[in-house]
Amino acid sequence: MNQPKIVEKKFFHLLGCVYYGNPFHNAKEWSYENEIGKLWERFGTLAYKYRSLLKKISLENDIAYELHLEPEEFKKTMNYYVFVGMEVIKTDEIPLEMFVKILPKTNYVVFTTTMEDKFEMGGYMYKKWLPEHNYEQCFPYILQMYDRKRYTGLEDPKSEIDWFIPVKISTN
Repeated sequence: MNQPKIVEKKFFHLLGCVYYGNPFHNAKEWSYENEIGKLWERFGTLAYKYRSLLKKISLENDIAYELHLEPEEFKKTMNYYVFVGMEVIKTDEIPLEMFVKILPKTNYVVFTTTMEDKFEMGGYMYKKWLPEHNYEQCFPYILQMYDRKRYTGLEDPKSEIDWFIPVKISTN
C-alpha cells in the first residue's frame, strides 16, 4: 500500500444515483451482482442517455465516485446510503432521474489500493495509519474514486481505487 496524500479543504459536488439499504443482501461485496453493482449499471445507463449534458457540467469525464454514508441507525439496521456518480461544476440543470450530493468542505487522507489489497485497506487505514498520524475520521462516510486510467475492473488484481477519508486532527 502506498503512502497516502493529504487533500486540504476540498468540496465535492457529485451528481449520480443513490441506494439505501443493505447492498449485500443478495450478493457478496465486490460483485457486479450486488446492489452497488446494479447502482453502477443504472448510473452508466443514465450517464449515456444524458452524455451531452453531462459532458458540459462534469469536472472530469474519466473519473467516477462511490460514496458510502452511514446514517445514525447504521449499527442497528446495517442499512446505509450508497451514491455513485461524477463530480460536476454546476448543478442548475441536471437529469430528473439523478441526484446531487454536496459533501462538506473538509480535509481528506487519500489512500490508493489495488483490488488485490482492498480487504487489508480498512484495518491499515483506520487502525494503524490514522491513529499513528494523529487523525480521526470527522464525517461518517468514505468516498472511493475510480479513474478509468487506473481502474480496470473488479477482476484485475492490479486495478486501482483511491479512498478519500474525511479527517480532522485527533483530540485524543
